[in-house]
Amino acid sequence: MKGIITIAGYGTRFLPASKAVPKEMFPMAGIPLIQYHVESLVAAGITEIIVVVRAGSEVVQHHFAPAPDLEQYLDRSRKTALLEQVQRVSRMADIVFVRQPETLPYGNASPALAARPWLTPGEPFYYMFGDDIIIADVPAPQQMLHAFNEFQPAVVLATQQVQDEETHLYGCVELKPGSKNEMARIVEKPAPGTAPSNQVQIGHFIFTPELFDVLQGSDSERGKGGELWLADAVGRLAARSSVIVQPIEGLWMAAGDPLRHLKACIEVSLRRDDMRDGLIEYLRSLEL
Repeated sequence: MKGIITIAGYGTRFLPASKAVPKEMFPMAGIPLIQYHVESLVAAGITEIIVVVRAGSEVVQHHFAPAPDLEQYLDRSRKTALLEQVQRVSRMADIVFVRQPETLPYGNASPALAARPWLTPGEPFYYMFGDDIIIADVPAPQQMLHAFNEFQPAVVLATQQVQDEETHLYGCVELKPGSKNEMARIVEKPAPGTAPSNQVQIGHFIFTPELFDVLQGSDSERGKGGELWLADAVGRLAARSSVIVQPIEGLWMAAGDPLRHLKACIEVSLRRDDMRDGLIEYLRSLEL
């Protein structure tokens, strides 16, 4: 199974910082967000990864490419631990970078169409958004693969529970009557008080190629705002096939704006032995 990571947006909520550096390269405890995504896929045995990018994302490619000059410097300086870290980044997976064509419609489903030529025909694939991070003892892709192997559906959809007042921000899942894990439909950003449940999709999916039967990028497939929405495609698949909902154990944190990114940085840092004590000491010293 191959994995797809989508980072084709412009990160407008991070301007001006994201003008030159994609938001997925912003560090969390010294590691770019995109690297956490790659590591989670690799931990699940997915080592062939397609990253769908926009123009100006060359810095992401450089991060995962070998750096001979830097490696030689670290070797000469006998900074062995740092050398191993740098080399590991470029060796952990086979990554290809695909630019999303401007001919595709805007929307969070278009990267799937952009990546399609690099997928293995007939095989399922992992698909994830690049904005968020899931901090878990068992990486989210492993949890997803377990569900896929057990049920063999057309789609596995990752979810978590949110508070009532937050349901209008996400795609909310409705299960089929009498089922504990099979989706009937998904309602994207329902009006307050109208959500079918508190269970929302969190940007991780496993698809079979059946996705492309309902996602062709034509005008007839576009949804709200004229965009090509993945939630619409998942809804169409639920009407004709099986979509399994997989609640993810772990801490899911959106990191798509500066404040949420900062909160995620703190959570990640608190889980690092070399940073936790110093960070806690600093936070407690603040006069709030």
